[in-house]
Amino acid sequence: MQHVKEKMSRYFRTMDYFLLLIALFCSAFGIVLIYSATHSMDGGSTRYMVIQGLAIVLGVIGFVIVSCMDLEKLAGWWRIVLVVNVLFQLSLILFGYEDGGNKSWLRFGGIGIQPAELGKLLFIFTFAKHINSLRYRLNRVRSLLMLGVHLLAIMAAIILPSHDVGMSLPYVFIAVLMLFAAGLSLKWFAGGAILACAAVPILWQVLSNIQKNRILVLFDPAIAPDTYWQQEQSRIAIGSGKLFGTGFLQGNQTQNNMLPEKQTDFIFGVAGEEWGMVGCLVILIALMALTFRAFYVAYQAHGQVSSLMCVGVGSMLLFQTFENIFMCLGIGPVMGLTLPFFSYGGSSIVTMYLALGMVASVSRREKKRKLEGLPAGEHMISEDTERPGEKRFIEPPVPLREQLRQFGSRAMELKSRVKIDWVPKWKKTDSSRKQDDASDDSGDK
Repeated sequence: MQHVKEKMSRYFRTMDYFLLLIALFCSAFGIVLIYSATHSMDGGSTRYMVIQGLAIVLGVIGFVIVSCMDLEKLAGWWRIVLVVNVLFQLSLILFGYEDGGNKSWLRFGGIGIQPAELGKLLFIFTFAKHINSLRYRLNRVRSLLMLGVHLLAIMAAIILPSHDVGMSLPYVFIAVLMLFAAGLSLKWFAGGAILACAAVPILWQVLSNIQKNRILVLFDPAIAPDTYWQQEQSRIAIGSGKLFGTGFLQGNQTQNNMLPEKQTDFIFGVAGEEWGMVGCLVILIALMALTFRAFYVAYQAHGQVSSLMCVGVGSMLLFQTFENIFMCLGIGPVMGLTLPFFSYGGSSIVTMYLALGMVASVSRREKKRKLEGLPAGEHMISEDTERPGEKRFIEPPVPLREQLRQFGSRAMELKSRVKIDWVPKWKKTDSSRKQDDASDDSGDK
């Protein structure tokens, strides 16, 4: 019993309360918005509130469980997890059902699960370890091809059964930021951007007419009037809210059911109409606080796998937040991505809490290191660099914050080497003037 109390005491001492409290605040505000969005719908708000409440409870339980794990110790199973993730996405071929035009859901009785949502966490876990195993030769062509296959395998497994290209785009953004944080040379990013631009005509042919119209309607509303109408109603709702909003349950667009998918995709429109610009700023600040907290924990982490997982979570939050907001403002295509912690949806809310649990796990481990007085660094030898029967020292990877310090010191050293040979005459000191006068006198003589 004493041992259990000690473990609980240590857990509460190392818990990242900032992450949990901000997430709970977002969820509470989200429930208020969902209640308002569904208040005028047939059947009222009861069903939506119960499902969202249960999802939040499950999410918090998942947060606690994941935060207790040492994910780096489980990273050796990444290949198996990768295969499981691919099969999980492909299960939609046999068991998926269509909702909103895409076959993206698995149904278990009254519970729906979107594999692409949970798959993001599995991808962050496997991609972080894959990068770590290649870290000593990350900038080689073969390593990048292997990581590219890793990413494309997941994207293909999502798109093949569901034809939902929008759900696969966050994976690309997550992978790019994780590679940037791992130290991939900028020349590869430049080459990748050029290659992506060159591939646009080919990728455009792969898109369905609906997906093409969602992009083209941003430039010409006449191309897809229905899609334009959805975003136009969202803009009207946000604009009518002005600074402080029309008031709770007082939104004209929301309560008269003019705003489409108002409890999920366009929940930001409900916030803008009834809570005004102030409410929108509160949402944005709260989500950015979670995002920057994830990046800060990544900066503090001493293990590369842990650091990259936090970067992946922060990237996921960053992409979904701004894509959803841009969609509601009519400056981004409709992709069906939810606003993290605010939109209605069990899969989405549970996924977000599990993602924060991964960040909290890293944060707790760093706090435990400080409490136990452990050294700052650690040695991580990848499978590819360690050979059987050979014992040798391999320089451990440099943490992200140490890389930034070294970059600053190198910049200062370079600055100190720079010398200015020419100084304007009016800036010369008295001694330099005297030396110049003496040299002129000797020249005259």
